Amino acid sequence: MIRRLFALLSLLVLGTVLPAFGAPLKLGVLPAADTIVLHVAADEGLFAEQGLEVELIPFQSALELGAAMRAGALDGHFGDIINVLMQNESGSPQAIVATTSHSSPEGRCFGLVVSPKSEAQTLADLKGKDIAVSSATIIDFLLTELLQKEEVAPDFLNRQDIRQIPVRLQMLLSGQIESALLPEPLVSLVEAKGARTILDDRKLNTPLAVIALKRTVLDAPDGADTVAKFRKALTEAAARINGKPDTYRPVMEAKGLLPKGASAQYAMVRFDMKHTPTGLPSEADIKAFADWMKANRILKKDPAYADVVFR
Repeated sequence: MIRRLFALLSLLVLGTVLPAFGAPLKLGVLPAADTIVLHVAADEGLFAEQGLEVELIPFQSALELGAAMRAGALDGHFGDIINVLMQNESGSPQAIVATTSHSSPEGRCFGLVVSPKSEAQTLADLKGKDIAVSSATIIDFLLTELLQKEEVAPDFLNRQDIRQIPVRLQMLLSGQIESALLPEPLVSLVEAKGARTILDDRKLNTPLAVIALKRTVLDAPDGADTVAKFRKALTEAAARINGKPDTYRPVMEAKGLLPKGASAQYAMVRFDMKHTPTGLPSEADIKAFADWMKANRILKKDPAYADVVFR
């Protein structure tokens, strides 16, 4: 009798201390610098402290990740607003719950770089010349935004659709193409090899990468609670990274988020805590992406804000 009582008391005590895990959340991630916030939250037990079990599943391309999301193999994913809008329209309902990167005057996320073999020094020098992009992606969208900010036409540069990043880098560095729009830390990588950045995203005010969860997760009875806990873990992870950024440089290398050739020159990712990680895209943000997508025949209709952003 005494043993049974002791066992019952032990279970009650443990129940107040240990997190009560539900089914694991399977999140697809890409090898992007700002996904470090997810890796830190998972590896340092911050999700577990909130009673969440989160499994990060790596993908090498957004195409593969999107296919897994549509097939129902994932509960959510890291990506961008374009991916979320496309997947929603194609029958994979989901909503954004966090923003992992947002353009800011304090840090560069994307840069328009010219080949080491190019003589171009300014944007004007590139008029009518080829630029490597990946069409119908955040790169394509941002190039339009950057050119608009500089008050030049969208066709000021001759866009060449080169989807494979290694091919894009090789062509840029060898001088086969004049310029490219690249994300960090690839900008730092090509700069270390002699490329020059003549324009970047610091003048923009745009959400660049987000985390979205499936509607089945969000609409569950504990959906709002899950999101609140998820965001709390991300906030703590971002604070840790901001507090000791260089501590996480080797972690980023180990996770494949930071090429070793770029490590010395790369300015570590920072989370501004206003827009990231728990900030959400505004209605104007969603409209800007949707309008561009419709103009480029990637999206057929206007999305409802409440359908794509979970508040």
